[in-house]
Amino acid sequence: ENVVTKNPALSRNSANIFILKRKVQRIQLLNNLLHNKAMYQEYLNQLQISLAPLSSDELKDLLNDDEKLDEKVNEVLETLKTQKDNLLIENRTKAESNIEKEPKIIELRGKVNELLEEAKAHCEAVQEKLAEVKAKSGDVSQETALALLQTAAAESEEATEASIKQLTDNEIGVEAFLDDFLVARKTMHLRKLKAEKMQEIMRRQTQAAQRGSIGNVMPGYGNLLPNSGFYPAPGLPGMGGGSVPYPLGPMMPMPPPRPY
Repeated sequence: ENVVTKNPALSRNSANIFILKRKVQRIQLLNNLLHNKAMYQEYLNQLQISLAPLSSDELKDLLNDDEKLDEKVNEVLETLKTQKDNLLIENRTKAESNIEKEPKIIELRGKVNELLEEAKAHCEAVQEKLAEVKAKSGDVSQETALALLQTAAAESEEATEASIKQLTDNEIGVEAFLDDFLVARKTMHLRKLKAEKMQEIMRRQTQAAQRGSIGNVMPGYGNLLPNSGFYPAPGLPGMGGGSVPYPLGPMMPMPPPRPY
């Protein structure tokens, strides 16, 4: 019979080769993590959190014990897998919620588009009205506009008087008179009110312009010429004589003495 004998040295060499391969694989894994730090940043963070509480002796034991090291790596991977599953569930929930809201979003988007179109139409109408007003007003001055308002107010007053005359002459009935009279009277009062308001605005503008011109023409006491009294200095054009330190002009007569 052939007896197969086990060689203890061969068994130890096989175990050492297996351990060496495992260490080489770990080294390669660490190199991949270091070279792809951005990709495995979350894994490195979890690994650092897991290894931070361990002491130096515990780290040495972990490095020399393959089973403990594999267990620690699996814990980190399990944590990452749990986080991944939670993210997937959260994303799925948000996606389902977005799908449910999609019809409402489409409806609201349509309403927004309708409101935009409506606002655009109103804006164009306003621009047309402004252009029409500018074209009609032209270069009309304030005085011309005031005269037109006063003339229109007078015409409205004449229309009310004409309605009264027609009523007294029995040319129109009371109901027709009231309709015409009230409309004409209301128009007359509105035009008169606008004319009065415009007159007030023009009067204020004129007064403000006059105050500004007076303030620019009349000098203050600080702007008086040297050696000039209440009258112009003699050296100015149109005046004769030399410069004197007192004002020139007609002398006021002294009051007569009072009898005792």
